[in-house]
Amino acid sequence: MIAQFDEFFEYNGVGASLTDDHLVFGGHQVPIRNGIARFTPDSSYGTGNFSRLRDRHPKLQLDSYNLTTDRFDTILQRTNWPRSFFKDKTVLECGCGVGPDTEILLSLGARVLAVDLTNLDTAINNLGQNPNLCFVQADIGDLPLKRKSFDIVFCHRVIQHTPDPANTLSHILQFVKPDGAVFVHSYAKTIFQMCTWKYALRPITTRMDSGKLYNLIESYSPKAYAITNRIAKLPKGNMINHFLFPFRNHSNHDKLRKLSDHQLIEYGIHDTFDSLSPRYDKPLSAKTIQSIAQQMLSVPFEVIEQRSITLLRTIVESTTPSL
Repeated sequence: MIAQFDEFFEYNGVGASLTDDHLVFGGHQVPIRNGIARFTPDSSYGTGNFSRLRDRHPKLQLDSYNLTTDRFDTILQRTNWPRSFFKDKTVLECGCGVGPDTEILLSLGARVLAVDLTNLDTAINNLGQNPNLCFVQADIGDLPLKRKSFDIVFCHRVIQHTPDPANTLSHILQFVKPDGAVFVHSYAKTIFQMCTWKYALRPITTRMDSGKLYNLIESYSPKAYAITNRIAKLPKGNMINHFLFPFRNHSNHDKLRKLSDHQLIEYGIHDTFDSLSPRYDKPLSAKTIQSIAQQMLSVPFEVIEQRSITLLRTIVESTTPSL
C-alpha cells in the first residue's frame, strides 16, 4: 500500500504527496492504478518474454502454490542471513516479477517495497493487498526513491537482464542505509556458465518471434524431459544435459524433485524459455561486482563466485552455512 511507504519516494529531488489516484512530486504527477504507482509504460524490453511467462505461469514459482520450500530455503541459503534478520526491516526488492521472493520476504516479517518494470498486476493478484507491501512500476536503473533509506537492498535473479548490469548495480546500491545490508545475485561469468547450450542458442532465439519460440519449447518439452531424465542416469549425464541439451530439467533439484512429472515439465518449459528469450542476459564478473561494492558500501561484504551464480551479500552473524 503506497500510503504506508510514501516517505520513501523522491523524484528529481522532490518528495511525494499522495492523492487518490496519483503520486505528486511538485508539478509532476505519476498515475496510480490498481494500487500501483506507474513510473514506466506498461510495455518494455521484457514484453513478449517475461510478460509471456507471467501470463502463462503466474503462480508457478510461488512456494504457497507449488507447496515446496524452494524460494524460502534459497533466500536463506544465498543471503546467509538468519531468519530473524529480516523481521521489521524495510526491503527494497529490485525486480520482483510475479512475487515469489516477495512472498518469502513478507513471511519473514519484512516490509517490502517491490519494484518491477512492468506486469505488476500479476504480482498484486498473487499476493493481494498488504499494509507491509508496496508495488512500484519503475526502472531499477532509475529508481524514484530516496537514497540511503532502506534497511536492505535485495536483487535476486534480475540484474543480468538489465541493459547495463554494472550501472544498475551501482544505482541500486545507493538506496541502502550506510549501516544497511545488501543482497545481489548475478549469473556467474564463468566458463561453466557461459559455455552452455543457452549462450550458444541465444543469438538465434533472441531474434525469433517470442510466441513461436514458446510454442516450440512447449511442443518438445515432454520428450526432452524424458530424454534428459535418461541422460542424467549416465556417467556425467548431468554435465551432458547442462552443456548440450536445451531443456531445464529439475528432476534432481532438492526441493522440486517431489513435484509431479506434469509440474516438472511446466517448470522446464518456463525455465527453458526464460533462458532463451530475454533480450538481455549479461552476467557480471565477480571482479566487477567486487569493484563496484568497494566503491559503494561502507559495511563488510563478501562476493561469492560459484560455477553458475555470483552473490554479493553483507556479512551478518549467522550459524547458517554458506551456499
